[in-house]
Amino acid sequence: MSVPGTGRVGLTLVAFAVGVSGVVLATEGVTFGAPAPTVALAPVVSTGCAAAGPYVVPERGSVGLPPSLRLCAAGPLTITRPGTVLDGMDVRGGVVVDAPDVVVRRSRITGDGTRAYGIVTTGAGSVRIEDTTLTGRFTEAAVGGDRWTAERIEVVGVTGDGAHAGRGSRLRASVLSRFAPGREVTGLTVTASDVVVEDSTIRMGDGHLSAVRIASDGGGRPIVVRSNVLGGGGYTVHQDEGPGDDVHVVDNRFARDAVRAPLRVPMTAEATGNTYVDGAPVR
Repeated sequence: MSVPGTGRVGLTLVAFAVGVSGVVLATEGVTFGAPAPTVALAPVVSTGCAAAGPYVVPERGSVGLPPSLRLCAAGPLTITRPGTVLDGMDVRGGVVVDAPDVVVRRSRITGDGTRAYGIVTTGAGSVRIEDTTLTGRFTEAAVGGDRWTAERIEVVGVTGDGAHAGRGSRLRASVLSRFAPGREVTGLTVTASDVVVEDSTIRMGDGHLSAVRIASDGGGRPIVVRSNVLGGGGYTVHQDEGPGDDVHVVDNRFARDAVRAPLRVPMTAEATGNTYVDGAPVR
């Protein structure tokens, strides 16, 4: 199902069908990027594509959109209803999460250059992103804002940064790679405290900056970069100068492809148990 037109509108529907294939998309508290009147009907929470079928726990090691999954197409979305589950969607543009406890799963978000982020939270939003692929042109990053958790996501072929991790953000069991060549981009930039990056792969290429940049300007809960596979950039992991945070860069494996060094953090940071992928210690 495609949503025609451009612009912004509040569209509130229980469900509508597309064609004769039984594809049903239930929407509530979702703003589509298309001009239309507001239609208020009975509330629902699930916003999904029936063609995708029921959710199935992915196989161990799965990352990104499951293969051969049928999706429903949509333009840019803004989610305003708490607890909305966006499932099986093929979104061109981006998703703004303006409500708490939102879930985005089994979806593909393709940037067309008109949106800063593929998925971003507002001050009122929080989101869990699962089994989702983000690709294309974003002017800032594929994922951004505070209070997001991303598990088994794939960020691939984007022109902006991979992710901006604000306060309370978590990245786990995900892959961020194959960034647009020649651009000064970062895999993941930490912009606040209380951030965890673990069990993920972040690989940068020619002309890129860092796989992980810690740019938080001090105070608060810990920043943890743990048990990842990291590579590329000038410094693969780089903490900016300043007052710093409670930073822990531990048990990561580094490729030997940094331009300057795999790791540049101040003496106040914990940097222990890190090795190259061949097992040699990172000093």
